[in-house]
Amino acid sequence: MRLYCFLVMMAASLLCSLQANAAKIDGKPKDPNRFYTRTFRSGEDTLYYNILFPKQFDMKKKYPLVVVLHDEDAYATNGDHYNRKQLKTPVAALFSRNGVKDSFPAIVVFPQCEYGDPWATYKVNDGSNQASFDEKPEQTYSNELLERMIRYYLKNYPVDEKRVYIIGQGVMGGSGALDLAVRIPKKIAAVVSMGGAVSAERVKPLKKTAVKLYSSTAIKEMPITLVYDVFIGLKAAGSDKVEEVVDFQTATLPECVKSAAADPELLNWLFSKKK
Repeated sequence: MRLYCFLVMMAASLLCSLQANAAKIDGKPKDPNRFYTRTFRSGEDTLYYNILFPKQFDMKKKYPLVVVLHDEDAYATNGDHYNRKQLKTPVAALFSRNGVKDSFPAIVVFPQCEYGDPWATYKVNDGSNQASFDEKPEQTYSNELLERMIRYYLKNYPVDEKRVYIIGQGVMGGSGALDLAVRIPKKIAAVVSMGGAVSAERVKPLKKTAVKLYSSTAIKEMPITLVYDVFIGLKAAGSDKVEEVVDFQTATLPECVKSAAADPELLNWLFSKKK
């Protein structure tokens, strides 16, 4: 009997210890000013990412989950699975500000895709160097693995399931954000594309998802007509949640991302959205 009681007490103690460690994710308090490197493993697949925790992170609370997708200039190359370049982007700088952390506490994730496997597939036409889309593209490896990670976070992290947001930077990041949102529209409360698009034939599933589209007439890689096609397609599907396309006119692609991140209405708009 004494042995039984001792074992029960030990089990209870171990459980409390595990719960305490879970509250700190890995047993250590989180510095809200630091990007932590992490890996998500699913079977034999691995997705590398950086994560920014909110101030006074508490496992007993629920936080919005913000997923930020990088553009082609931040691919992982030469075994560098945590390309720090994506942490120097305008959107990373935005979420690093103390004022933003105070006003919009959130778990912000910066996943990393490997060179040659983008967030979304699109064709770059010879000669014009402009993008075009298939109506039924296959899901890329990185995109599908990111979908699995989002589902994992919803199940295992203190994430508010009604407030999952995706922000995509540049042509690849913006297109990837829209592509993934189209595939899991019931999971995504809002999607922001800063320079990307998808085939307008695919956007109907997003008619109940908040969508914000930034672009520029001067961006040659992704003609703004394709971005307007997304807007028109959503309106035709009956969406009242898509915002008018923001055209920065003469801005290059990097300038478009920078201007979008500097939009004073962006975060108020984003964090007000719920499923």
